[in-house]
Amino acid sequence: MVEPMKLPASKLQSPPNSQAATPSPVILLVEDESMVREVTSEVLQLAGYHVLQSSGPEEALRVAKEHEGQIGLLLTDVIMPGMNGADLAHHLQVMQPDLITVFMSGYAENDVLRNMRRQSVIHIQKPFTVDVLLSRVAEALGADATTRPNTNLSGLSA
Repeated sequence: MVEPMKLPASKLQSPPNSQAATPSPVILLVEDESMVREVTSEVLQLAGYHVLQSSGPEEALRVAKEHEGQIGLLLTDVIMPGMNGADLAHHLQVMQPDLITVFMSGYAENDVLRNMRRQSVIHIQKPFTVDVLLSRVAEALGADATTRPNTNLSGLSA
């Protein structure tokens, strides 16, 4: 689980990536634990990403259908009620074939994770740090340090 962190008010008032010429990718964050979802979303937003939040797979499918434009990255929990993250990714990739997926899990071993490890997937083990989250997202998006949104989040504990 992500540790709660105190975010400086100055970080919330002006997006750190506001001078960028190109818009940052839209991230669809799907996490059933509200605290993890809120903190993860806030970190990603402070880094300059646009985040759509969902508390579960069914809501994520609805959000994706209603969103105008491309979603660049799906950041999803693996184990959720109703549908696992791998199945959700499959459904969303039917809608958006270029969708990149990063999986998060607090479980060391389960059938879904074992099957995913056989493929080339990006996985974040919970609990994770701010640095791990941002580097995995940047890795998934194929961004290097010069093209990814601002990841200098001074004031946040890593």
